[in-house]
Amino acid sequence: MELLEEMSTDTDLNTDTRRDAHALVESVCNYTFLVFLPFWNHILSSIDVVQKRLQDPHMNFREAAADIQMLEERIRRERDTVCNIALEAGEKICQEWGVAMDRRSRRRKRMPGETSDDEPMTIRAEMDSVLKSILDRLSMELGNRFQRLKDLDHSLGFLLDVKQLITSEENLQENCKTAVQYYSDDFDGAELWHEVDDCRMLLRTRRVTNSDIKIPETPLELFNFLVSYGDNLCPNLQRALRILLAVGISVASCERSFSKLKLIKNVLRSTMLQDRLSNLAIISIECEEFKKLNMESLIDKFLRARPGRFGRLYDLK
Repeated sequence: MELLEEMSTDTDLNTDTRRDAHALVESVCNYTFLVFLPFWNHILSSIDVVQKRLQDPHMNFREAAADIQMLEERIRRERDTVCNIALEAGEKICQEWGVAMDRRSRRRKRMPGETSDDEPMTIRAEMDSVLKSILDRLSMELGNRFQRLKDLDHSLGFLLDVKQLITSEENLQENCKTAVQYYSDDFDGAELWHEVDDCRMLLRTRRVTNSDIKIPETPLELFNFLVSYGDNLCPNLQRALRILLAVGISVASCERSFSKLKLIKNVLRSTMLQDRLSNLAIISIECEEFKKLNMESLIDKFLRARPGRFGRLYDLK
């Protein structure tokens, strides 16, 4: 603030710079701005914690739905407290900086037939109403925008706990009936229930014949176990697991993909075609899996598969 005030009165600077600095000082030295400053600091700090958790690659939609629900409940629970803290902090800064908080009292428009006069709304009451309306709208938008995520948790959330799925029958039939209400075109609820029971029996049988077989602990491990016996084994359960594993929790991976494209297709690669760009983007995004590959063996396979010039290179090798 001191720097802006000095710039607004510094005659060594040009007129535009002094005018912009003066405008910034007037915008900052405002009761409304000074109240919104601690208000948004508190709200955005809470949102940032949840946002970082949603970007975790290991996050599943059940934990994501729980975090969103927790944030929504926290906003509703701390509604009055957050508004009072922001108002008091703004008034304190105004007193320290000498910012005037007086404003013309605004009266509510009298409707036809009204005879009584209402008390004029003070600037504190007006700001309190604005802050509470923001929190109410934020809570409503969180509920509406993430309703699909909550529905997904309600329908397929029981498949995330694989240990309970293959060891306990508690609420299994009800969960299968709930899932088919959302995905009636993809699988049958009754058959899904029976296939989960068949999968349990198959795992018990394999454990008896081979004690080294590992019991699946995640939906991906369970899906790989079923796929290893073919697509005809528990087809409804396989479809349900495919839907479960294909659901994206957030758009963080998509944003990272576009960021990678900016780095890959630079000025030196302006003539790159679509196929090569897609392949390089996949390699860059899935760099952890790419590092596990043995490049020497891949090059040998490529040379063997290509006749002509590449074949002669392989012979020389």
